[in-house]
Amino acid sequence: MVPMSFAKTAITESDLAAVTAQEGVTINFDCFTVGAISIDVQSWGDSDGCTTCGGFTSTGWVGAEIDMSSDFVSISGDMTIDVGTNSGGVTALAIGLPTLNLVGSMTQVVKLANNAQLTGGSVLGTAYMSGLSVSPSGVLIIHAH
Repeated sequence: MVPMSFAKTAITESDLAAVTAQEGVTINFDCFTVGAISIDVQSWGDSDGCTTCGGFTSTGWVGAEIDMSSDFVSISGDMTIDVGTNSGGVTALAIGLPTLNLVGSMTQVVKLANNAQLTGGSVLGTAYMSGLSVSPSGVLIIHAH
């Protein structure tokens, strides 16, 4: 039989006080990619036209075909999910939010047409947006009432 040895070392009260345990869940988004976002058509219309506009009395629509760069939306960091009770005795689910960034670019081809899909319409112009930066942070708290 092979002899076995187990080392035992006593720890002090101060050493024990420094030991903490944590429960909860962490979801990491560092390897997550949202990818390119495309909206075929976003349009706004008026079904009865403009009765006082010199003959423009039929349905009219204005809208855009929208393409966003593949880096327009990015999510990174950790989302944490935990539960706790505050000093008032309310128990809640606390969700620590990951970092959400809107930093890419967006191109919108603006059109005028007689239908909501903007088919057969004419291009009014192109709108371009970049440099938008939004970085929300905080904790979402969910509790019963």
